[in-house]
Order: sequence, then C-alpha cells, then structure tokens
Amino acid sequence: MNRIPSSARPGLATVLLLSLIVGIEGKAEDENDPHRPPCTSARCKKIQSFLKARYCGESPFGNGPDDGCDLRMLKGTANDVKVIADFQCQWNEKDGQAKCEQRGQPPAEVRNLLLGELRRLGLRAKSDQELRFDVLESKSSGWTVAKANYSHVAGVGLTECEVILAISRDSQIRVLREVRLHKTNTDVAEGTSWSPLDLADADGDGQIDIILEGGAYENHWLEVDSLQDGKFKTIFSGLGYYL
Repeated sequence: MNRIPSSARPGLATVLLLSLIVGIEGKAEDENDPHRPPCTSARCKKIQSFLKARYCGESPFGNGPDDGCDLRMLKGTANDVKVIADFQCQWNEKDGQAKCEQRGQPPAEVRNLLLGELRRLGLRAKSDQELRFDVLESKSSGWTVAKANYSHVAGVGLTECEVILAISRDSQIRVLREVRLHKTNTDVAEGTSWSPLDLADADGDGQIDIILEGGAYENHWLEVDSLQDGKFKTIFSGLGYYL
C-alpha cells in the first residue's frame, strides 16, 4: 500500500478551509436552483406547507434540499374540482415498461382551443391520434385548466409539444405553459414538461390557485400560479426532488 508522507498530508486548517468552501458552494447551488429559490416569506412558507401536506410523499427523497419530497401525482384533490380528462402512466416492474391510459376526453370546445394552440406551436395536421389530455374543472371558481400533449416516438427519437390553458367561465383564455414542437432523445429528454395537478387556495387568500408539476430530466418540482391583475403569475416554485 502506498502511504502519503505526513509532510504531504493537509493540515487541520486546510481541511477546515476545504470543508467551508464545499459547504458554501453547496449552499450557493441550492440558492441558485431556478426551480427551488429560497422560501423565506410567511406567504411562501404557508404555500409550501399546504403543498407538502397534499402532494408530497416520502421526505426527504432523492437528492436536493432536505425539504424535498417524492411527489404524489394526485389530481383534483380539492372538494369542488372535477377531473374531466386524465392521462396517466404507471411503471410495471415485471416487464420494465410504462403502462399508459387516457381516461376521459375534453369537451369539444376545449379540445378545439387546445388544438389551435398546438398548431401555433408547430404541430402539423393529422397528428391528432397521438394527443394526450388532462382537464380539471373548479366549480366554485369557474376556471378550467386543460393540457394537451403531443408525443411521437420513433426509435430513440422523441418529437413532442404541449400547452396548458386556463379557461374561465366566461371563456377568457390564459396560456399557462407551452412547449414548442421539438425533437429530443427518449432516454435523456431535453426541456420541461408540465402537468396540472389541482385548483386550490394554496396561500389562504380566498382565491383559487393553479398547482402544476414541472418535470425535466431526473428533476421534478411543484409550481403555483395565482391570478393577479388579470394575469396568472407564478407565486411559488419548489419541493419535489432530483436524482
């Protein structure tokens, strides 16, 4: 066994300095995480607590901050939210394949709105057979959140695009998230995909907020959008995990 001469070994002061540098770098990485900015305000902590109680499983989970968690993809947990359409995939441990199922379909008017937005994002005609939908409706607020996703796999190639709309009772339309048509790899997909989880009052101000799950390669987190001055703005981003 080769031994390091004592003269070449780092002293205690050097070890402490290196530990401090690593700690500072780790803290800086956490603070610079675009999906998990520091949550320090009372409002942010209230939202975080609300989300963790409803959409988090095991915590901590994976890598990332200590308050990270495994996400439970439970849609429409609020009492007055109806799940009209839902596309779900479950991993089958026996054959190592994902089993996916489309449950329900969006109303014709909502479907046409989604298709129009996908066309704007680059989707060509005759691709309707590979569309997947998620639609949630809040009876109390009158808002509907609808997602359409196009996904086509050819070998290791993946072509996809998606859009999420918020539609009011009086037919006002807000684009919450959009992903233009692009090609990527099935094993290491680039970009971010979004899923609507719920419509609920996350910060206790009496107004319905929209809860979304964001997913990038080996990275998953929650976001909350709130209607402010006629526009939906993201008021929280955090939790979840990365590998």
